[in-house]
Amino acid sequence: MSAISRAAARGIFLKTSTPLSRRLLLQRVVNPGIFTRIQNGALNQHYSTEVKETQPKKEYSETTKKVVFGIARMLGYYSTSSTAIRASRDLYNVCAKQVEENKKFYHQDCNLPDNFQTWFSITQVHVWMLMVRLRAEDHGKIYIQELVNRFFEDAEDRIRSHGVTSGRIVESYVKDLLAQFHGGVVAYDEGMCKDDPVLAAALWRNVFTPTTGNANDLAYIVQYIRRELKILDDYDSEKLNDGQVSFSKPEAHFSQT
Repeated sequence: MSAISRAAARGIFLKTSTPLSRRLLLQRVVNPGIFTRIQNGALNQHYSTEVKETQPKKEYSETTKKVVFGIARMLGYYSTSSTAIRASRDLYNVCAKQVEENKKFYHQDCNLPDNFQTWFSITQVHVWMLMVRLRAEDHGKIYIQELVNRFFEDAEDRIRSHGVTSGRIVESYVKDLLAQFHGGVVAYDEGMCKDDPVLAAALWRNVFTPTTGNANDLAYIVQYIRRELKILDDYDSEKLNDGQVSFSKPEAHFSQT
């Protein structure tokens, strides 16, 4: 299959399949040979300390560069879909590590349990904030779809890493998470457009449980979300489309501004 055919098939595959079916299909079509183990002996090779003459860096002519870039363009490397796939991976990774990087705030200050559900809920909040910002971009819909794809691929991998091996059970969990995701996006959109009590109510339903959290905990996260949305609103489009983004530290106190 040509590179162009593979790219086209991937585009159709991503749009029409679930994260679970994508994973199962990839397991069948990927050549097992690429997963061969590195032998211990290869890690223990001895290298000479002899100083060798440094080779000058090879420079390519402008004509060669134009030809290479032209071929890459023809094969779709710089297409919107390909760019979105690459950028979404970086954007998502920033969202996925927020709980780990702010453990004290979420687990101690906000009293959220250290479990998969907390990770999923907080990661969704950050994915949603990026979705809000990406809606203003020309090709934002494509970026949003790829961002959500990365989210559910990671969620499925984490479910399996907790010892769930049955494909039927994993698929059931993913369906539940997808319903939770859609409900959360609608609720957060409403809270963003209305006022803080509505946003707090959405967080209470989607992040907290009846036995965790209080009014202050909710207010801390509402304050954080409002601040981050404002920062993202002013964020440079070129950097965002290139997969560059960051979130500031959440704070367990109220800003005086």
